[in-house]
Amino acid sequence: MDEEHTRLLAFYERVEKAIRAIDPDHILFLDGNTFGSDFSRFGDPLPNTVYACHDYSAYGFPNPPEKFEGTPEQIKYHQDQFRERTEYMEKINGPVWGEFTC
Repeated sequence: MDEEHTRLLAFYERVEKAIRAIDPDHILFLDGNTFGSDFSRFGDPLPNTVYACHDYSAYGFPNPPEKFEGTPEQIKYHQDQFRERTEYMEKINGPVWGEFTC
């Protein structure tokens, strides 16, 4: 978690260059900021890289606001959260990957 949204991105750029110097062919998988859910400050995608979204729903992590019962409002909220977390992948027309198969 990088509150400044700069250190993580700088690290990704450094590590991508270091890995590519040795292995230019393999796909890199990089998480978003803040538990893999925030891509709001990501710029152009790095070459041959997939960005991983970890969609921890507000109804499961870290502090659920209420019991999830599947009401239309809860479902909409959950869908909106997912759309927000995957907006970057839509923007770059890239794949979305996550531990819950976003």
